[in-house]
Amino acid sequence: KVMTSIVELFPKCRKLAYDSRQQLSQVQNGIMHASELFISLDELSNQLDIMEQLVLRETPAQREVWKRKIQELREDSSSIRRQG
Repeated sequence: KVMTSIVELFPKCRKLAYDSRQQLSQVQNGIMHASELFISLDELSNQLDIMEQLVLRETPAQREVWKRKIQELREDSSSIRRQG
């Protein structure tokens, strides 16, 4: 089975991060249960782990760019998790 490319996976991760942020506000407003938010964050974390693997296939210059993007999403995810 062909592995996804990092270029395809990144928008998915960004969307998961965005959705998680939306869910966080629903949790804070008592509309949604926190467990649902954590499921999304776990999924995001898994996808970011896959991205970390895919980064190794990129050129060194590209690798640095992707590592920064992954790091930003990880920080975003941790921030959401702390607030949830």
